[in-house]
Amino acid sequence: MSAGATIGRVRNATYQFYRWRYESAFLVNLGLAGLFACLTGFGALIKIYLPWTPVPITGQVFFVLASAVVLGKHYGGLSQILYAFVGILGVPWFAGSNTSPEPIFAGLPGLYRGIGGFAILTGATFGYILGFIAAAFLIGWALDARVRYRRPAYLALLLVAGIGLVYLLGAIWFYAWWTTGFGVIASRGGLPLDSLLVKTVIPFVPLDLVKAAIVLGIGTVILPNRPFARERDAATGA
Repeated sequence: MSAGATIGRVRNATYQFYRWRYESAFLVNLGLAGLFACLTGFGALIKIYLPWTPVPITGQVFFVLASAVVLGKHYGGLSQILYAFVGILGVPWFAGSNTSPEPIFAGLPGLYRGIGGFAILTGATFGYILGFIAAAFLIGWALDARVRYRRPAYLALLLVAGIGLVYLLGAIWFYAWWTTGFGVIASRGGLPLDSLLVKTVIPFVPLDLVKAAIVLGIGTVILPNRPFARERDAATGA
């Protein structure tokens, strides 16, 4: 079988999947969202804590981006809502901690137990979880709205924008946590912008861009280059 024929088969199979996803009942899509919620939770357990911030390097961003690419505008975001909701109820699959920003977890890289429960709401990292929800909705909405946004250049921009949104909400929440303590810990006082970025953004950029590149490669292969729903540019694909 030629390479062209193989690519054609893959394209047709992925198109059928997206068409099936679009036409499937709510419970089917809810199950898919639950699957990606679990994958995001698994990604939280693959983590490396850094000595200068309670925000760890994790595998979550990969699954957040993938959920948007695979599940689209409604259920990509819903998967991250489920991840947050179930974790708040007590499932220990959050990566962050409700500790002070000293390097309490330094020296514990790799797989480690997660945390769960309402404590995450007053912790340093909940802003990133809000960012996961927002990013998945944004990327998924764009990919379902227009065929052209599935092209590699547009998809790359969407993925980077999604990561940026995660960083933005994560940094805002972290700053509030640092300066107020949310009534749980004492305020640490002011936090200059450069220090904030070092604690919340800069260490995570290289690996997150690698994750985005992998999702870009996957998305380029599996995203349909023709309409499967009610895309706004369905008539032209342009």
